[in-house]
Parts: sequence; structure tokens; C-alpha cells
Amino acid sequence: MSQAKPNLSLDLRGEHCPYNAIATLETMQPGQLLEVVTDCSQWAHGIPEDAKAKGYNCLAVEQHGALFRFLIKVPR
Repeated sequence: MSQAKPNLSLDLRGEHCPYNAIATLETMQPGQLLEVVTDCSQWAHGIPEDAKAKGYNCLAVEQHGALFRFLIKVPR
């Protein structure tokens, strides 16, 4: 598990659309970290790909049972 402390954490369990994560990233300051937790296995590839396409850095993708955790950094 990544030891970096996120500036903001989103618990999106039960949600089926990753756009809340991207919309939140767009409001954050350069250098800040967003943690996203979800139980949607389809997001395992979708969130990192969407983040990269928008210019964000996905630093960690972790699976803990049925949960997935993503740590995404807003570039400076």
C-alpha cells in the first residue's frame, strides 16, 4: 500500500461512472493527491487510463479484496 497521504479522498463504492474522480481532479491544485476507493472492477483500467489521458499521474493502483484504491497526482 502506498504511504503517500492524499489531500482528498473519494469513496465511490456503489458508483458505476469514474467521471466524479476526473471532475474532482480538475478542481485540485498542482501537486495535490487524490485517493479514489471503488468496488467497481471495471475501473481497474478505466481510472488510470482516463487520468493519464487528462494529464494526471496515477501513482498507485491497489486491490484489497473487492475494493480498488487509486492514488492520482495533479501535475505541477
